[in-house]
Amino acid sequence: IQGPEDLPCGLDADDDAQLRILNIASVLETTSTNKVNDSTMSIIPQDLTGDWDLIYTSSGMMKFNKGLTGLGGSFPNGQFGGLVQTFVATKYIMDVDYKERILVNPDIQSFDASVNGDWNLKSSVSLLSGLPTILIAIEPDMVKYGPTATRADHWKSVRCMNVLDLAYLDDDFRIMRGNMNPDTLFIFKKI
Repeated sequence: IQGPEDLPCGLDADDDAQLRILNIASVLETTSTNKVNDSTMSIIPQDLTGDWDLIYTSSGMMKFNKGLTGLGGSFPNGQFGGLVQTFVATKYIMDVDYKERILVNPDIQSFDASVNGDWNLKSSVSLLSGLPTILIAIEPDMVKYGPTATRADHWKSVRCMNVLDLAYLDDDFRIMRGNMNPDTLFIFKKI
């Protein structure tokens, strides 16, 4: 999904590559390995807990902002270096944390930005297809990098992952689709 000079996570993938990945995701979503389609089980928060590495996205907002927070494009010699999403679910809390790596030249100045918040699963009906869907709804709280901490509701760029349809889930991979645009994909690999 990434060449030696490319940005991580497909942020600079061309239209042909995006179409190929979209087609692969569509086929994968119909397979028997997809827990979302398994009528004998329901998805629970513990199915999603742990660390998930973003390996691909076709999100126009992430491409425009050069990452989740937009910091990769706003620092001199900076660029998006990857994103890990961590879900925690206990009896009392459901927390989410994003760690976005911002690469800066020279490398010693590279840093992590974090976005934390709350999350939950919601059963819903797709606005586009009319079919049942499972939503992952995230309410971001704070964006932190270096000594800076800002309320996440001031960061438009983090909204791209606030409400997504869970389209595929197995023990190793998760595919999320845009709630309003099913061609927008977020593909994660369990770490």
